[in-house]
Amino acid sequence: MPDEETFFLQSDHMFEIQTGEGEDSYARLGAGLSDVDPQGNDEIDQTPYLDGSGFASSDVTGGQVTLAFSGHRLHGDPAQDYIYSKAYSYGKARRTNFRWTQPDGSVLEGDATIANITGPSGAANGKGEIGFEIHFNGKPEFTPAEDEAGAQG
Repeated sequence: MPDEETFFLQSDHMFEIQTGEGEDSYARLGAGLSDVDPQGNDEIDQTPYLDGSGFASSDVTGGQVTLAFSGHRLHGDPAQDYIYSKAYSYGKARRTNFRWTQPDGSVLEGDATIANITGPSGAANGKGEIGFEIHFNGKPEFTPAEDEAGAQG
């Protein structure tokens, strides 16, 4: 495991999407993609109370882990081809499993929905620009990284 002062590159993250049945049907998501933006999509209750002089208190009451990806359409890439095969399907057809392995080895995985599939678009002489989001459904399973001794930390 790297020391505590290491900066990880975004390219050190590994994203995988399940494209078929079984554990061996995951495809790595990354080819052609240049940006990822993880969000918590917090649900916030902001309530002013009579003793707060008009100021409110905030409580995070829920949320949803989402990842927004953007980049260029790479035909022949199994992960992108799977996602774009769902562009005109809705409901259950957009659901799959997704796994995000972070640079420290921790893993976030679970049931997910592919949302907001856009593109390819752009200038006539440019690469086709794309975007899509992965929305975890419910609380994803989190597996912490193992330390150097093999114990989870």
